Amino acid sequence: MRRKPLVVAMLALLSVALVLGGNALLEAGWGPALRSVADRVLPNPEVTMWAPAPIPGSHASSYADATGAGTNYVYLVTASDADGNVRELQLIFFGRESDGGGWLEIEARGGSGVHCRACDRTGVPTKALDALG
Repeated sequence: MRRKPLVVAMLALLSVALVLGGNALLEAGWGPALRSVADRVLPNPEVTMWAPAPIPGSHASSYADATGAGTNYVYLVTASDADGNVRELQLIFFGRESDGGGWLEIEARGGSGVHCRACDRTGVPTKALDALG
């Protein structure tokens, strides 16, 4: 019976360590990267969405890339699927800012854009255009 309080205490200590460690990573600017990894690992369905390309300089945050030689830029964009369902997505531009031109076709999982590519407005479904105004 003495093991149960020990297990509870160890779980409490582990929880505190995870919270403090997670906060340290968030404060170091790794929050967007952690969100992106979580969206890729969790069983979220992949959905094609469209959004106007973000305006240069409008990034929500930025952080040094893994090599330390460049900067990754994090944008929060409002995107729509082909049925007009709208949600906010996090897009990470690796090593450069968005050029702000045209539209993006985005493969989204959860709240993150996994892949995106430039596309013409003519390639955006009508319901998505209507939903995004």
